[in-house]
Amino acid sequence: MPSRILALLKAWGPKVLWPWALVLLGLVGNRVLPSFAMRACLWLGLAVLLLRGLTWMWRRLVFKVSRRVWAIVLLLSVVPVAALHVFFLSLGYFALGGQVSRSVQGNLASLEAALSQAVRTPGDGVAVQQLNLLGRAWASQVDTLPEGVKPGFVGLVQDTDPATGRPGVLLRAASADGGRFHLLTLSLDGLTARSGSLWGGRTDYRLAWESDQDLPGVQVDTGRPVKREGGEVLSWSVGDELKGSGLLHPFPLPSIGLRATDWATGRPMVFTLTPRTSLAVLFGGYGFKDEDRGNIAFRSLLVMVGIAGLLLVLAVLQGLAMILGVRLAWSLGGSVDELHRGVSRLTKGDFSARVRPRSRDQVGVLARAFNDMAVQLEASQEERLRRLALEEELRIARDVQMRLLPDLAVLDLQASVEATLLPAQQVAGDYYDLFPLPDGRLAFLVVDVSGKGTSAAFYAAEVKGMTAALDKAALGAAEVAARLNALWTEAHQRSVFLTLVYGILDPASGAFELVRCGHPEPLLRRADGAVETLRPAGLGIGLSPTRFEALIETCRGALAPGDALVLCTDGLTEAMDAGGRLYGLDRLAALLAGTEDDLRGAILADVTAFAEDVGLQDDLTLLILRR
Repeated sequence: MPSRILALLKAWGPKVLWPWALVLLGLVGNRVLPSFAMRACLWLGLAVLLLRGLTWMWRRLVFKVSRRVWAIVLLLSVVPVAALHVFFLSLGYFALGGQVSRSVQGNLASLEAALSQAVRTPGDGVAVQQLNLLGRAWASQVDTLPEGVKPGFVGLVQDTDPATGRPGVLLRAASADGGRFHLLTLSLDGLTARSGSLWGGRTDYRLAWESDQDLPGVQVDTGRPVKREGGEVLSWSVGDELKGSGLLHPFPLPSIGLRATDWATGRPMVFTLTPRTSLAVLFGGYGFKDEDRGNIAFRSLLVMVGIAGLLLVLAVLQGLAMILGVRLAWSLGGSVDELHRGVSRLTKGDFSARVRPRSRDQVGVLARAFNDMAVQLEASQEERLRRLALEEELRIARDVQMRLLPDLAVLDLQASVEATLLPAQQVAGDYYDLFPLPDGRLAFLVVDVSGKGTSAAFYAAEVKGMTAALDKAALGAAEVAARLNALWTEAHQRSVFLTLVYGILDPASGAFELVRCGHPEPLLRRADGAVETLRPAGLGIGLSPTRFEALIETCRGALAPGDALVLCTDGLTEAMDAGGRLYGLDRLAALLAGTEDDLRGAILADVTAFAEDVGLQDDLTLLILRR
């Protein structure tokens, strides 16, 4: 235990703990005796801890980057700066736009209040005289108000200005006066003069119809939905066009939308103001007008200088971060590029490629791992070539085996025949064949050799040669099977056996005979959907040289028009699903009973779906004979 304590004290000695001591001293001392020295201790300790943290990251984490480090450096240095610029510019832009909107709406509200008060003042002369202080005003009387406008109305309207004789936007109040209606109208010159001084530039005005279609999900504070704008009615500008380029180029502020009414029809309209300003106008107010008078306080000047200095420091730090990032990218880029060249040589087959580890960090570990991998690849190249040669031989064997199968399109068969062979591996131990006999009959054979793979495929090819050598026209089905058993047991050990179904079909009469030597039972599907299972006795080929003929039994029957004889290997009946259940002969019989036309397609689709999660575990052969 003392040794562990000494080791811990040595690891956490004064060289490690002194920044923590400074931070603790600064925190406690700044509370007990606030002073510049205490704050200096606090900041110095924090700075050293930050430097140590960055150093630890440099040693432990900085090399866990990919070859995209250049892009990462750019993203870490450029994107934050761009995002901050966009954020603060957007904040300033929309804040200024909101202030302008508040000013315009506040001035409009004050004009409406003055107009509402003046319309209640007895005597048009007094009311107009009061309003002339705010802008050009006049009074009038009408017999009727537009549709939708009621006495007490105060708001913006589109009407003809009597001073200019042209349509314009006016501020109007209406009140009842006996049987007539008293109108008091005020031009918007005062609104433009008051609000325009805030942004100091040109103002674009636009008057448009308010569409009947709402903007979905958009409402104002009053709860009224915001309407879409229709066609433009009037547009004009007030004020001088600002000059400037670059950062001082004039730009529009967010538009301000006000509701208006067409006085002639009462239809709702949208009156839009779009102020235009520039940075030169906005910041032109900061400065000294003359030597004796200014408009900026000394304290405000100090704050502006401090903010400018802070921004300069941040810019310097960002530049240093950029330089460090580029240096890191340059160092890592060289190592990664060397690894890339080594990998390129490996992909081209040059397993003698080696790279030189430049450091002991993760990149150096990766370089040494690359060299170890290259050594292993060089040692395994011959094994890979041997495997490729074996795969090529298996591919050739598969092609040869497929060519051994009869070509149904070439054979002139009197019966309808459908056949499929699906190997579980590249080559199969299953085999089927068809032999047209001179008298018009058709001999058929389905074989399943014990085992799978290359050896079973060779045995299946041997069965083809044996069967082809027999006189199938003169021999019955049982005799052919007996001859095959004698030849097989003479040439092979008992451990190598096969099962088969061999038979002869007369397409003219439909009569058939077959023998089953240890093979799955054939199924006879009648035209009406009835399914019969044929179970003649029989022993597998190659299991016994003496007892075979005594155990074999011939099955005879006839195919009526529309009937089908279905033969398969155990690769179909013993196909398994994910739960280990077998497909089974009963499921095949039930499927045949419910299928009318495409028997082969229905069977293959059903067994494929049944064993989809597991796949075929054994070779599958299917042969269907129809009359």
